[in-house]
Amino acid sequence: MQELLIEKIRTDGGVQSRERISDDYVMELAELIKAGKKLPPIDVFNDGTDIWAADGFHRILAHIKADKRTVRCNVHKGTKTDAMWASCAANQEHGLRRTNADKRHSIELAYTLKAGSSDELIASHVGVSGELVRQVKNAMRQVGKLCQPDKVTGKDGKEYPARRIPPPPPPNQAVTPEPRKTLPPLALGRVPPPPPAMRPVKKDRLDEVGQVIPDHLERLFDRAGEVQALLSKISGIRGVLRTAQEEGDVLYGDVNWQSVEAALQTAYSDLKATIPHAVCPWCHGTLTDHCKGCGKRGVVGQFRWDTTVPREMKP
Repeated sequence: MQELLIEKIRTDGGVQSRERISDDYVMELAELIKAGKKLPPIDVFNDGTDIWAADGFHRILAHIKADKRTVRCNVHKGTKTDAMWASCAANQEHGLRRTNADKRHSIELAYTLKAGSSDELIASHVGVSGELVRQVKNAMRQVGKLCQPDKVTGKDGKEYPARRIPPPPPPNQAVTPEPRKTLPPLALGRVPPPPPAMRPVKKDRLDEVGQVIPDHLERLFDRAGEVQALLSKISGIRGVLRTAQEEGDVLYGDVNWQSVEAALQTAYSDLKATIPHAVCPWCHGTLTDHCKGCGKRGVVGQFRWDTTVPREMKP
């Protein structure tokens, strides 16, 4: 175990397997640190040039909040890819309990790293059910994020021929049935009229949890791109500042890097929480003035859905 400077540990580049950071949990850990509590060391991978965090992202931010410059680490030899693979298996039995979104994000990351892995290998490594792995894998194939390999690697490390499965139809796409074939008319009978032209049927649009989105809320879901654009700008700012810090740019000599990083992370998390995730389960999107569950928006973000909505109200 080593005590490393936080500024030397890289947490960018998509190494984190959680879907989002919990600011409340960061503050809780920061208070423990200020009170003299020593948190468990984090796992990092050193490739000889960079040190990549594999877990403990909340603990890193908590140390920054507590005005600490160093953090205890278990240092392993390995690459960024090794850190990402280890991150997929983190927090199964300790730390902040993973949300369903965290688990899905870990599965996606694991398949991105090792696309030729079997469902059983991914499920065992991430610590989730095989059914959830299959759901996420099929969703990735639908949007072109994952191709079907010729061979898969099992839990035993051996390769096996992949079972060929036809790709599922794209989501939310109505399937137009073929016109029904009619028998030829009888010689003395009446010629039946031609079948009516098939009319396109508007299929209900669903939110991220499978609920039908009311027509008056579709525009709100469409505006999620506005928030994504702001998130991209914040990510760009973080990238510019990280480069300036690494290169020792004197223009930014008075910048408190830890404070700025924490502020940008908070802004990023707060904005991301506003993205519509599901129709409000309390008012069902009717925008009533009395609904405190959604703040009169008719929708809730993923963080509120995961942490506030009671289990019995979820589909």
